[in-house]
Amino acid sequence: MATLTNGNALLRVLCQLWPDIPAGSWEIRPLTGLTQGSYYIANHDMTHDVRQMIGRAQTSHSETLGVDRQRENQILRRLSSTGIAPRVIAMHGIWLLLEWFTGTKVKSDTLGQTTLQQSLAQTLAVLHSHPLLGYPLQLKKQLASQWQQIDRKRRSPGWLRLHKFFMATRVPSALKLAPAHMDVHPDNLLITEEGLKLIDWEYAADVDIGLSLAVLFKGNQWDEMQQKTFLNYYCTQTSGYSHLPLLQRQIQRWEPWVSYMMLMWYEVRWQQTKEQQFLLLAHPLRQAFKLS
Repeated sequence: MATLTNGNALLRVLCQLWPDIPAGSWEIRPLTGLTQGSYYIANHDMTHDVRQMIGRAQTSHSETLGVDRQRENQILRRLSSTGIAPRVIAMHGIWLLLEWFTGTKVKSDTLGQTTLQQSLAQTLAVLHSHPLLGYPLQLKKQLASQWQQIDRKRRSPGWLRLHKFFMATRVPSALKLAPAHMDVHPDNLLITEEGLKLIDWEYAADVDIGLSLAVLFKGNQWDEMQQKTFLNYYCTQTSGYSHLPLLQRQIQRWEPWVSYMMLMWYEVRWQQTKEQQFLLLAHPLRQAFKLS
């Protein structure tokens, strides 16, 4: 059933890990996503417990964006006790095999609604109270690397000045370092019978909670009221951060950094794929930084 080159490589891995399952019993199909390299796996041999999984490959494109499946493997193993992330089934070569969650994807227009904000606040408070993962975000190193990856024809003296400004400026001092998902949006959230689950942990790292929440707010374009509602829930969690005004100020400090991080990510993806959507996503950020 696997027709893609990557799919065929994945099929070989599955046959090595489960030699007693016939090759013809596996179904492999690509999953959509901005980074790509993920596959849905199903086994139709009813004599085995191995049923559904996700296969995630290390690709050159994902590597450029700072994705490392070995790191993702370690992070998910460390988070296994939280119940909010998929379980690792196996790591084999470049392939990370994960538990498949059965649930409903969150619709983009519902994430800002009260009940979902409450669930998300609980989930992120649990994550932010977990011991550190051992993988701190090297933000300036990431930005320096991405600067080398972007389309040189789109660079300008103004952008070079902006880039040098960020590279020379100290990042905000951490309010509280904690594990963070760093890519929370509707496509990465599932409502399951066991509660809200987070998938696609490829950008997870230890960061300041102010940065983590600034990424959440900016990435989902929440207005002031949505942000306030979320923070009220988050700060009343037993495992949350209780000083609301301090947290709000910290999120504001991180906002320009988040905008620049997002701009660089979109520009790298444009250079990799030449897909118009990434130019459209980058455009308002370029305007905000007066680069257009």
